[in-house]
Amino acid sequence: MHYKEALWDGSDPLYAPGISWSGKNPERRYAQWKCPPKYMKAGYVISKVKLDPPGSPDDQHQAERALRCRELTREMLKWYDEQDKPKVNPQVWKYLILRYQTDEYSPFQEVKANTRAGYIQQLAKLEDAIGHTKIDRMTFEVIKTIQKAMASKGRSVSYIHRFFNTLRRVANYGKVLKIPAAREVADVLSEMRFQNSAARQVSPTRDQVYSIIRAADSEGMEHFALGIMIQFEFALRAVDVRGQWLKTDEKEGGIIRNGKRWQDGLTWDMLDPDLTRMTKLISKTRKSLPEPYEFDLRSVPEVRDRLLKTRPLAGVGPVILAKKGGLPYTVTGWSHAWGRLRKKAGIPENIWMMDLRAGAMTEAKSLGADPYMLRDAAQHKEVSTTDKYSRGRSEGANTVVKLRQGR
Repeated sequence: MHYKEALWDGSDPLYAPGISWSGKNPERRYAQWKCPPKYMKAGYVISKVKLDPPGSPDDQHQAERALRCRELTREMLKWYDEQDKPKVNPQVWKYLILRYQTDEYSPFQEVKANTRAGYIQQLAKLEDAIGHTKIDRMTFEVIKTIQKAMASKGRSVSYIHRFFNTLRRVANYGKVLKIPAAREVADVLSEMRFQNSAARQVSPTRDQVYSIIRAADSEGMEHFALGIMIQFEFALRAVDVRGQWLKTDEKEGGIIRNGKRWQDGLTWDMLDPDLTRMTKLISKTRKSLPEPYEFDLRSVPEVRDRLLKTRPLAGVGPVILAKKGGLPYTVTGWSHAWGRLRKKAGIPENIWMMDLRAGAMTEAKSLGADPYMLRDAAQHKEVSTTDKYSRGRSEGANTVVKLRQGR
């Protein structure tokens, strides 16, 4: 069967190979992807997949359904192409690691792209270490032997912790697949605890943060200075301010560079016309806390003044742009700028950019913010199991901002 190039490059966002619509009643119609007979005869087990959301062929969701059809078709073709290749022994860890990464319903498919990239790195290390080992050989004694060997080679506590956390994820998936040997390993790992590195105790002071902001201003890096100020004053993660570049194989619009699309950062449409309010859906907790935060910009006049000075005439696009190139910062570009300006400001090297939220929370706590206020300001889901009954997250966050400004 011939497929258009759009299957691979996304040049036609409405190209939906394999789509089929059921029924004629417009209120009950739904679409599904159907596997062609050729591939069903070859042994492909996924015959059809219901596509969400329901609707009609030419509604506003057709591009979303078309994208899912292309994904399912590519997975089918990948399976078909691999039938002539040597099979992986299903009794070894390499097989289960592969299943964890490629199965449609694996938890691996549910995490965000940046989290998935980190998982891929850890899974590669796991495969290098135990890929050809039989799953049923992974006893308690073997696990402890691997742990001891890693420690003797100088692997850090955090490295060992990540390694066995990855093994735990894969074993748990094997347990779900009802692989007896994987279930036994998962049960063993559930009874084991691996030491993690101690939490950092360092946090920057307000004076230190603003010294770096002044260093950025002295070099004409107003956008960087503004971004750091927003991070610190509103206790935001860097990703929710500068954004991030994630791989994409689709041409869906937006800002794309070298096969990566920018997302998750601040954009001007998140600010009201008077620059009194900033509305932001927190990227890390978008599933557990789906409602956006509303931050009161009037509580931090300097942030508002800087926004007024940098706002473009069109009032669209990313808020924070790199000095060179006019595009949003990369993760490494942001970190390198922090390191260089930190040195220029005479701030100790143990003050990391990732510590800004800790500095914000430490300051707020010292000023008397209660645990629920701190939770809201840090955009966390819960303080305790009773937290699900709490409300007013935006109000709690803004109370902390005002409290800190009136220090």
